[in-house]
Amino acid sequence: MAFVAMRMHDQTNRFVGSAFWLGRDIAGQARTAETYLVTARHVIDGIRRTGLEECWIRVNFLDGSAKWARTNVADWFVHPTDPSLDIAILLGGIPDGADHLVVPYSFRMTPEKAKQNGIAAGDEVFVVGLFSHHYGEQRNIPIVRIGNLATTDEERVNTSAFGKMDAYLIEARSLGGLSGSPVFLNPGLIRTIDGQIRHATGEITLLLGLIHGHYDVNASKIDAGDQATQAEKVNTGIAIVVPVRSIMTVIEAYEQTRGRLQESDT
Repeated sequence: MAFVAMRMHDQTNRFVGSAFWLGRDIAGQARTAETYLVTARHVIDGIRRTGLEECWIRVNFLDGSAKWARTNVADWFVHPTDPSLDIAILLGGIPDGADHLVVPYSFRMTPEKAKQNGIAAGDEVFVVGLFSHHYGEQRNIPIVRIGNLATTDEERVNTSAFGKMDAYLIEARSLGGLSGSPVFLNPGLIRTIDGQIRHATGEITLLLGLIHGHYDVNASKIDAGDQATQAEKVNTGIAIVVPVRSIMTVIEAYEQTRGRLQESDT
């Protein structure tokens, strides 16, 4: 788990989101052939709107240290034609000696895996990412938040900045620093599938997607009797998760674009 920051003019770093590595599987090898650093598009867009040209990534290392890696905002790829995809990717592997792992493609939630395991609302999920109030002075200290799948992605959901998007809703309180964090689903070892008790098939943990954000509600709209007169916003406890298939859509668009560029150079 890497933390994303923008470096201010006074050289201080302001943490703005989370990122993780996703890559292809290679049989019999721990590393993957090609990996992408993945975060939410709105994290990178937020840095871009400040006029900054660099995005900084803090990475933990096995020797107990944390180091900064500079990336160019312009190198982060977003989908060229679909503005509803809150995904930004950067081609690049994990640095040597880093205390990180790549999430392999085989961990993806797919319709086939969902059907095989009887995945439905109520299943356990967990989010790993930045808690901006305690990010770690010396090293990244990610937090883990556990909740449950609140709805499947049967219908698109409304969002303020990205319009209607394909998304899951989860019962897990999200905060700003969690934007871009991976969300995993835990199907458990024993499940009831088609009315029968069975062992779950495949991976114990499935990558559901990444955190987009959450829903707030005005405190005055909460049924709290005479106390409901405040103007503050209240986190509803429902977070929006961009499905992993949307991440793959952006990766495929990048690889198609890169392939065309390579062909034009030959």
